[in-house]
Amino acid sequence: MVIWITGISGSGKTTVATRVYEKIKQQKKETVFLDGDQFRYIMNNDLKYTLDDRDTNAIRMTRTCKILSDQEINVICGANLTSQKYRDWCRDNINNYFEVFLDAPMDVLKKRDIKGLYKRAFSGEIDNVVGVDIPFIKPKNPDLIIDNSKDLSDFSGIIETIIDSSKILL
Repeated sequence: MVIWITGISGSGKTTVATRVYEKIKQQKKETVFLDGDQFRYIMNNDLKYTLDDRDTNAIRMTRTCKILSDQEINVICGANLTSQKYRDWCRDNINNYFEVFLDAPMDVLKKRDIKGLYKRAFSGEIDNVVGVDIPFIKPKNPDLIIDNSKDLSDFSGIIETIIDSSKILL
């Protein structure tokens, strides 16, 4: 099974995906976690953040998830897919694909801004930021939408909702 947790930067993808992974891994050892930033690192950081490079990274990540899933390895992926075509590809090509969209409005994301990404983008210091100068296209048909507009210290409810909704057998 592939549980793909997507959303714009600051929506909580890494935090939520890590906790989902930790919970599932306790009972299903054949589970791996892929994070978008870590994935870029293991691929030698050879890509920038242009839309073309984001597409290349999406192709790499979606194919990696398929290969692992085909070998009956569960994948918890926390990464943004900029284009609906890659989400559709996953749905069409990965057995037991479950997509979670963490939705949070830009005003909340600008306040969180853990990496300082939005501050730098809105000041013109950097470009190629999804939600600023690269449009964020919300998923058309995610299996689960989670409103993550509140600052949470306890994610247990979200984690349980994802695990229960995905129907992964623990």
